Amino acid sequence: MAKLLIVDDDPFITESLKVGLGSHGHQVFAGHNGQEGVDLVGELTPDLVIIDMTMPIMDGLEATEQIRQQSDVPIIMLTAETDEEDVVNALQTGVDEFLGKPFRLKELAARIEAIIRRRQWDQNKTEAEIAQLKQNLMATMTHELRTPIATILNTLEIVFATAGKNDFQSQLRFLERVQHNTHTLNRLVEDLLILAQIDEGLEILRRPFPLHTEIERLIAKRQTEIAERGLAIQNEIEPTWEINGDTHKLRHLFYHLLDNALKFSCPDQTIRIWAKADDTGNIHLGVTDQGIGIHPNSHAKIFERFVQLERGDNRSYNGLGIGLTIAQALAEAHNGRITVSSEPNKGSQFILILPAAEADWIV
Repeated sequence: MAKLLIVDDDPFITESLKVGLGSHGHQVFAGHNGQEGVDLVGELTPDLVIIDMTMPIMDGLEATEQIRQQSDVPIIMLTAETDEEDVVNALQTGVDEFLGKPFRLKELAARIEAIIRRRQWDQNKTEAEIAQLKQNLMATMTHELRTPIATILNTLEIVFATAGKNDFQSQLRFLERVQHNTHTLNRLVEDLLILAQIDEGLEILRRPFPLHTEIERLIAKRQTEIAERGLAIQNEIEPTWEINGDTHKLRHLFYHLLDNALKFSCPDQTIRIWAKADDTGNIHLGVTDQGIGIHPNSHAKIFERFVQLERGDNRSYNGLGIGLTIAQALAEAHNGRITVSSEPNKGSQFILILPAAEADWIV
């Protein structure tokens, strides 16, 4: 059973449709002009609206325009005018179906059932996709959280078991592993927190940000991983370069750009980090790698939330699929953007473009 709203200035039509469609099991309400129809859509939230094109006070086209400002409810328009231009205008205004007068009740009832069936199918499909997304997200988050926690617990068990052996160097190595995995957990939590801040709206407090120094600081934090994988990172930014931006958020942004380059680079490859200014005063900050690359068809997709181009438990790369989402959002919060140029097996280049900006606070 569906909740239907009939909007027609002819009381014979409204009453006959209330009886006829009611006999098909529908709950039917009626309005007698366009304004009543608009008001009733807000009050009743019907499953479908049947509206006449020509009515006093407000016609069907104007009423449809106003309904579309508040609702995506399906609309069937009834009219004695069947000119092609009228049909096109109605469809462009937001009408879903067009039925000429006179019409048969059986045909109208069939159209209603078809529209509701399609809408229910779309709703079920959307709900299934959301459920699958939640399932994938929970599986990924569980994996990403469980792995460092398990490593921390296992390492601490070893430290406690060997506490009496006075092997300081071995215990130090174990504690360094604990520290590394604790940082990994902290990064996951920070990413989720900043994702929530992005949804609420980011506030930016600009102050001088020394690019070369901050990049060196970031590289130093990842030096162990860089050395273990045989990678080389070239910080080509001039030592005197500064930009004005939010320190915490720019650190987060550059972390994810470098993390992305490290993740998809192979042993013995080089990552370049560089900066230049263009003729308009914009700053271009690039991270260029020689890694596996990205197909051009996926360039836009990699910035979507919780998207990973490799899926499943056996995927090669860890992460929640939000790093580049966060980086792009932080760039936009600084009135900038991130561009990507890449092809499979030819490396990737991510460029952060920021407009020149005055500092809000100088220490």
